[in-house]
Amino acid sequence: MANSIKELKEIIDTVHLKRANLKEDESLNSLYQQNGSAGVLQVIQNAEDLKDLEEVEPLAQINIALPKDISMAKATKHDWNRKADGFLNKEEEDFSITENENAENENAENEISGNPYLEILHENKLLFKTPNNHFYVLGSLSQDLSALKVTLLIEELSNNRKERTKIDLYERESVKLFAEQLANEFAQNVEIVESEFMQLTDALEKFRERQFEQAKAQYKSTRHTALISNEQKQICLDFLKQPNLIERIDQLIETAGVVGEERTRKLLFIIASTYKMSDPLHALVQGSSGSGKSHLINSIGNCLPPEDVMSMTRVTSKSFYHYNKDELIDKLMLIQDFDGLDEEAQYAFRELQSAGNISSSTTYKDRSGNIISTVKVVRSHFASLLATTKAEIYYDNMSRSLIIGVDESDEQTQKIIEYQNKRLSGLVDIREEQKAKEFLQNCMRCIKPMEVVNRYADKITLPLKAKMLRRLNNHYQGFVKQVTILHQHQRQKDEQGRLIAEPEDLKLACAILFDAIMLKVDDLDSTLRQFFDRMKDYVKQIAKENNKTPTDTVFTQREMRLALNASKSQCFRFMEDLELLEYVQKTGGYANRGFKYKIVFWDDMEMVREKIKADLHRQLETLNVSAGSALVLGGSKATNHHKPQQ
Repeated sequence: MANSIKELKEIIDTVHLKRANLKEDESLNSLYQQNGSAGVLQVIQNAEDLKDLEEVEPLAQINIALPKDISMAKATKHDWNRKADGFLNKEEEDFSITENENAENENAENEISGNPYLEILHENKLLFKTPNNHFYVLGSLSQDLSALKVTLLIEELSNNRKERTKIDLYERESVKLFAEQLANEFAQNVEIVESEFMQLTDALEKFRERQFEQAKAQYKSTRHTALISNEQKQICLDFLKQPNLIERIDQLIETAGVVGEERTRKLLFIIASTYKMSDPLHALVQGSSGSGKSHLINSIGNCLPPEDVMSMTRVTSKSFYHYNKDELIDKLMLIQDFDGLDEEAQYAFRELQSAGNISSSTTYKDRSGNIISTVKVVRSHFASLLATTKAEIYYDNMSRSLIIGVDESDEQTQKIIEYQNKRLSGLVDIREEQKAKEFLQNCMRCIKPMEVVNRYADKITLPLKAKMLRRLNNHYQGFVKQVTILHQHQRQKDEQGRLIAEPEDLKLACAILFDAIMLKVDDLDSTLRQFFDRMKDYVKQIAKENNKTPTDTVFTQREMRLALNASKSQCFRFMEDLELLEYVQKTGGYANRGFKYKIVFWDDMEMVREKIKADLHRQLETLNVSAGSALVLGGSKATNHHKPQQ
């Protein structure tokens, strides 16, 4: 036992192929386990030289303790010495790390070849197999690279004895002492046990390095880009050159599963498609609970490339500050419930919308213990679709977004019910819906960000009654710009390569955006306006039946709730808002019996709508004259329309 493994290696390097004279029940493995290197050296000295290749037991397997039926192998002197050197050189151990799912074949090969290997049972339990023992590593590995503290369960295979311990594999003396104790307990050679601990340490180091690489790759900002074939790209380009493009897109959106909401769905799609453009837009979709807000924005989001869509149900206070620097660049953000964002998250979101970045000053402690300040910056460039039931309480967010109301009419409800019934009856082809979504996604991949020059930007003036007119005008001009970009394969370019907006783009933008403009003019939000209009119709009907004037007709909340089929809480909130805005007034009653109300302000939004619509129509009609002037001033290049290919 006096000779070390290193000395044995040096002796083997100079030994020619020999036939060992052993008894039937003996092998080099058993001799090495019983007598150590001294016993093996004695066998080598007494062995006979071989002249021809014969079946011999390679010394490379003296520490692997393979069964006798597979311990014989054909070997040349070169292979024999190479394998022996590979085992005895502790700096180049031959082991493998295998995953549980695909490890059966590889593990079988490792067992036959005698290579120790690390098997991952699950994330908190590893198994390192050697021919003599099984080492179970329990718990997760420490991420501190200066130590390798593990909890071990060691199972001796021949007698199924087990030992448990906690040990730092980087503590040389502790490992050596425990190896001696384990060798005595299991009646094994101490040098073999020490060698197995060395192999285990190397395997765990490699496993931990791989964990670091996986964690690094997980948090590394990567940009996934879907590739489309040339054939698909050509089909999309042909589609984008067709006349009435927006109407064709609207038909595909309907095929994709968006029922009704004809104007709203076109508006939302155009807003969502701005996420890569220089001036992204934002939409705040408002409606009562259960009106289909989340379904609407999710359906529109499904028509955009999924690699660019971020869908969120909940956002915590600090989450926006912890994104990678460019993780929010060129994204479409969907937030199903904006009511779930607290004040701090809303503030961060507003800054991302307006400033294009947020920064936070934080501190950390360096290795010397000094407190260091640093600034973390998150850049942003995204479009967003948000859903809420209470848009009026987000005043600061309303100015940055286009407010869109969900259609809560009985006609829209009937359309949704019919679609649901057809879908459940199998009358709706789900495959066609998916094809429509994928086609729209590919079309959006063919739309490239481009600069737009709008020569008619000063010809349209939005109504001065609109709230937050400065930002509304900016939204309108950005919307016109996006309509032109969607028609980029049909529009002319100027000398600088910019797309030239045409009068048709402004007319189309006004038609689609008109309802959103009216919501900026109206004192009431979308849901409250629909409730108030239905209330006025009901009061007029009751007044006619009772031969009274509508202004003298009184009613209770219960009466209105039953007539309009509204919930108690919803009706109560609407009546409070209308009373606060001085549209209705209490005329009597008691708190315990119910108050009576009457309408004191009979606004006529239909008349206002018609007036604003006529004014915009008049301005749009003048664009044709301006376009004629541009023909004289700008030449044929500026005004000859590109004819879409059929």
